Amino acid sequence: MRKLTRGTAVCAALTIGVLSGCSSAAEKGGDTARESTAPAETAAKAEKAEKNTGKPDAKKVTRIGAAGSACELPVTFDLAKAWKPSGLSIEDGKLLAKISGHAAFRGACELDAKPAGNIGFMRVWTTDRTDSSARQTLESYMAEEKNVSEQKISEIKAGDLPASEVVYTQKSALTDEPRQQRALAVKTPKGVTIVHLGGLDTEEHKEMLPAYELAKKSMTPTT
Repeated sequence: MRKLTRGTAVCAALTIGVLSGCSSAAEKGGDTARESTAPAETAAKAEKAEKNTGKPDAKKVTRIGAAGSACELPVTFDLAKAWKPSGLSIEDGKLLAKISGHAAFRGACELDAKPAGNIGFMRVWTTDRTDSSARQTLESYMAEEKNVSEQKISEIKAGDLPASEVVYTQKSALTDEPRQQRALAVKTPKGVTIVHLGGLDTEEHKEMLPAYELAKKSMTPTT
């Protein structure tokens, strides 16, 4: 697993980090190494407790999306342990959309992988429009992505919900190397939600993929 020694440099390079606390991580400097050990210690304690009791630790995952959770969304899903969810205000969501080039959407939630030991985010985008299918909305999202060389859209299930998913290759603006990305779109009566998994590079993307798959398989509409 990739460690967080690159955190400060990445924060400086990624403008979007302004919205997700990169600046505070950089200011802490030497605290990064100490903080990065906390998830491992927590995981070890959880695994020990599970082994001793025979029961899964309820704190391993966090359910987000419902009213009162860290991010209130049209869908709910499980977030892998140690990942940190942060809801975005309307203003920050619009700013993230502007920076990312997704003017047709609003950034609703950022799921930070750094506490789990990876550099990267899973981001949730929403639109209130209900006149387009999940696939059409995903195609609109992809039309706004830059430097895409390959993409494949498939019809899938997100939990029990019909959804569309795209796996694509995009040249990184930071490293100028191709990297794998993916996103899924699911339609609810409240509009379409898109969950996007990025990553500094393909290796990082693959390391974060289990969290994305957990979110996908556990997805339900918000009641």
